[in-house]
Amino acid sequence: MLMKSLFGLLLWSTIVLVGHALPEAGQAAEPPLKIIFDTDVDHDCDDIGALFMLHGAVERGQAHLLATMGCTSSVAIAPCLDAINTWFGRPEIPVGTLKDESFLDHKGFANEIIRHYPHKHASGQDYPDAVTLYRQTLAKQPDATVVVLAVGPLRNLANLLKSRPDEASPLDGPALIAKKVKRLEIMGGTYPPMANTKEGEWNFKQDPAAAGLVCSTWPTPVVFNGEGGSTNSGRRVTYEMPEHNPLTMAYRLYPGVGFAGDRLSWDSVSALVALRGAEPWYKVVSGGTNVTDPVTGINVWQSKEDRQHSFLVLKARKPEIETAIEDMQTRGKGRPKNLKFDINYYADSGMCQITFQGQRDKQGQWQDQAAESWIQYQHADGRKRLVTSYAVVCNDQQRLPRALELLGSNDGGASWTRLDLQAKPGFSAETHRREFTIAQPAKWNAFRLQVTADDKAGIRIESIELLEAIDCRPGVAVASLVLDQKQLSVPADGRATLNATIAPLHAFEREITWVSSDANVAEVKQIGEQTAMVVGKRPGVCTLTATINNLQQTCAVTVRPSTLPKGWRFDELNSPPIPGSIVIAGDKFMLTGCGHAMTSWWERVRDQGAFVSQAVKGDVTIAAQLNKLAPNVGGPTYQWDNRPPSVAGLMIRESLTEKCGRFFLVQVEASGNLVCRWRNKTGDQDDNQKEVLGKVTLPLYLRLTQSDGHVHVFTSVDGKIWDEPKMTHAATFDDRSRIGIFTCSGNTFATTTAVFDKVHVSK
Repeated sequence: MLMKSLFGLLLWSTIVLVGHALPEAGQAAEPPLKIIFDTDVDHDCDDIGALFMLHGAVERGQAHLLATMGCTSSVAIAPCLDAINTWFGRPEIPVGTLKDESFLDHKGFANEIIRHYPHKHASGQDYPDAVTLYRQTLAKQPDATVVVLAVGPLRNLANLLKSRPDEASPLDGPALIAKKVKRLEIMGGTYPPMANTKEGEWNFKQDPAAAGLVCSTWPTPVVFNGEGGSTNSGRRVTYEMPEHNPLTMAYRLYPGVGFAGDRLSWDSVSALVALRGAEPWYKVVSGGTNVTDPVTGINVWQSKEDRQHSFLVLKARKPEIETAIEDMQTRGKGRPKNLKFDINYYADSGMCQITFQGQRDKQGQWQDQAAESWIQYQHADGRKRLVTSYAVVCNDQQRLPRALELLGSNDGGASWTRLDLQAKPGFSAETHRREFTIAQPAKWNAFRLQVTADDKAGIRIESIELLEAIDCRPGVAVASLVLDQKQLSVPADGRATLNATIAPLHAFEREITWVSSDANVAEVKQIGEQTAMVVGKRPGVCTLTATINNLQQTCAVTVRPSTLPKGWRFDELNSPPIPGSIVIAGDKFMLTGCGHAMTSWWERVRDQGAFVSQAVKGDVTIAAQLNKLAPNVGGPTYQWDNRPPSVAGLMIRESLTEKCGRFFLVQVEASGNLVCRWRNKTGDQDDNQKEVLGKVTLPLYLRLTQSDGHVHVFTSVDGKIWDEPKMTHAATFDDRSRIGIFTCSGNTFATTTAVFDKVHVSK
C-alpha cells in the first residue's frame, strides 16, 4: 500500500463516534475478533507492521487470525505471509493468493524474506486461490463474526463479490458476505477534509473497477481509512524483539526506511482501528457513502445516502498513535521453527564491526593474496551471539581455501578459542557452498575466521554466514539459564552488558525478562531476547534478576561513585534506546552515546545523543582534544540507508529538557567532515541548519567560545596555535544553558565512543 502523506487535519463537523475496542488482557472479554487479512505486502513494508499487530493481538487472546491473503499476482506474497506466520509459531494459518495474471507482479523485499525464513511452498502458485479460501473460511464461521482487513488493492474482494455457489457454500458472494462478515476495514481512498478529487489514492487507482465495485455493492458496514501518512511506526520492533524478526529485515530493505527505521503507517492504523476501535485516536464520520469512480479510482464522500460507510479523522496527537501501534507490534512472540539466521546480517547497519586482512567489497566478497589470512566480526555493545554452524561460499576455483578455522573471543580479541577446524573443507567445481556445524556452540562477542590458501594466488570468498539455528519446539521447556556475569561493578553514569544463555537450544520460549531490585541504583534494559544493558544511576548495591519460565538467575551489582569531576553532569538527550555512559580516567573523557543525530526533522529521533556539560555563565569557552571516535556504527553504508555517520564534538545548548531546544554544535563526523549544526529558535522543528567546514583528521583540538553575542568555532592541530575562527554565529546562550562535549552514534540501536582529553572550560 502506498499513499501520499497527510500532514495536518482541519476540524470536521457532523462527527458520529463509534467504537469496537477490544478489552485489554485480564479483563472480562468478548470472544477473540475473527480476522482475515488481505494485503499487497511486497509493495510496502507497513503491511508487515500491520501483520505484526495482528499476531500481537493473537498472542494476547484478542484476535483469531483466520487467514492471510495476497491481493496481487506476485508469486512472493503468499510464501512471505506464510514465513511471517511461521516465524510467530503459527504455520497452520491458511494463506491464499490472487490467481489473476499480471496484476502488480512486483519484485521487492518479499523475495529476501522468503530466502531467509522457512515457509511451506516455494511459490505463490502452490498456495490456494484467495477467493476459494475466502469462501471456505467464511462458510465455517458463525454469522456476522468476521472482520476483513484489506490494506491493498481490492481485487480479491471484487472477485469474492463475483463468486458463485460452490462446495464450500450454496450462497453466492454477496449473500455469503452479508451472512458471515461483521465489518470490512479498508485502507484506501482520501477523505474530508484532505480529500483529493484530482487523483485516486494508490490502492484504489491500481484497480479502479474493483474499488468501484466494492464501494458500491459490499453488503456490510465498511470503515475506510485514509489516515497514517503522518504517523510513523516500526523501530521499536527492532529495539524490543529478537534481531531475527522479519519486520526489521523488511524495513531495512524498503526505500526510505532502513535498519531500525520507521515507516508511515496507513496499514498499521487500519489494523489498530480494526483491533482496538477508533477511540481515543480517531473520530469516525458516518452517515454517508464512499462513491468511487470505476475508471480513475477517485473517490468522493457523499452524505446524502447512507450505505453503512464511515471514515476516520485524526483526533489524537501523533506520538499517542505511534505508541499504541508499536505496543501492539511488539506484543507478539517470535517462535520460529527450523530457522537459520545469519547473525552478521545487519553488519552493514552497524551491528557488527568487520575487520580483515586483504580486501573486501560492498557485496561482501573477500580476497587476499597471502598464504594465510583472516576476517573478524565483533558485535556491538558487548552483545554475545550464538553460532551453531557457519557457511562459506567460494566460486573461484583458482583461489579456494585449503583449511578453515573458526575462533571465538569474549575479551576483545586478546585471546581466542577454537570453535571449529576444517583441514579439508571440501570445495570443488561442483560444490561452491559448504556449511560446517559447531560441535559445542557457545556465545561469543567476536568471531574470527582464519583461512589457509590452497594456491599461491591466495583466497577469494564470496560470502560467509555465521548461523544460529532457532527451532522453538512446543512442549520443550527451558532447563537451564546461565548469566555470563554473576557480579558487576560499574560507576554511576557507567554501563555494562549482561548476556544470558538458555538450554536446550530448541526450547519453546527464548525471551528473558530482567528486573532490578532498585532501579534508583541500577537500571536494567532488555535488548532483544537474551541481552540486557545495566546502567549505574547512583552509588549503592542491588540485584538484577533474569527470568524465563520458572527459572531465575541473579547478578549482584555494585554502583560506585561517578567518575565525573564536580560541576559536570551526564545526560542522554531524548532517551536514545541503547544506554550510553561516561567514564573518566586521568584526563581522558570516554563518552559513549546512541541516537540518530542532533536534528529535529523527525520527531521520533529528535536531538539524540550523549552530552557531558557544565552550566554556562556569561562569556565562556570550552576546548578539548578529540582523539578517537569509534566504532562508526552510523551510515550511510548501503542503498536506502538514511542514517548519518557517528559524530563527536562540542556543544552549547539552551535546555536539557526541551526536546527541540536551541543549540550550537561543532562536530567531527566519522566520514572526516567538520560540521556545525544549530537551531536558532526553541521548539521550531523546521529550524535545522548546518554548514560543512571541510575535511579534518583525528586527533584534533576543538574550541567553542561564546563572547560578545556570538559563538565562535576554532580548531588546532597542537592545541597551542589556533586558526582564525572556522565559523562565527550570532547567538547568545544565557545562564539556563549548558556547554560541554557531545557524541551521537548515528544509529538508534548501537553506540559509539568518543575519547576526549585536555577538556577545559573557562568562564
